[in-house]
Amino acid sequence: MSEVLDNPSSVMARVGLLLEPFRDADGLTLTELCRRTGFPRSSAHRMLLQLVRVGWMRRTGTTYRLGPKIVELGALAQAHDRIHSAALPAMYDLHRETGLVVHLTVLDGDQLVYLEKVSGIRVADSSWAGQRRPAEETVAGLALLARRDGTHPQAGSGCSLADGIVHGGTCFRHMVATFAAGDGEIAALSLAGPTEAIPEDAARRLRRATDRLEVTLAT
Repeated sequence: MSEVLDNPSSVMARVGLLLEPFRDADGLTLTELCRRTGFPRSSAHRMLLQLVRVGWMRRTGTTYRLGPKIVELGALAQAHDRIHSAALPAMYDLHRETGLVVHLTVLDGDQLVYLEKVSGIRVADSSWAGQRRPAEETVAGLALLARRDGTHPQAGSGCSLADGIVHGGTCFRHMVATFAAGDGEIAALSLAGPTEAIPEDAARRLRRATDRLEVTLAT
């Protein structure tokens, strides 16, 4: 009797589940992966061997990490993503002008996905490109949900603000501006940093950047 693993669609689903824990872990052992995914040890080990063979995973001792091939494919996908490509120059401009952390985010259902992050050594931030979080847990996610559902009081303009969010003992302010990204999609640029370090014109600069992106992505 054939295993479910022999079904190609099941294989891809299982590989996706096996890779999912690496969103928040640099390296995991076979035992840790089995605990997080619920896979039998033999099935997980067989898939890992195949993924190592094609370069999607690499193994150091008993620890597995994402391999060069999957990192390369991810980088190519990101480089060809039209929202990312359009927004990246604006993100670097905003970071240079304000010194703040700049994020580019989109919604995937009710989850927030970080497409890119630009930051420097002056501001500590625990987010990273590729991270996925419940949208309701983030300022950017709430702004995007409101824009999507038509409940934002300034759905087409203005910035969402959140003050008093504490990270590592420092009070942070988050500024978010959503924008139409074409093809029915919406995205958001956000600025974050210590409250005392926020330039007076930060909101204006952020809104100007997203207004330009809407025009660019509409053409």
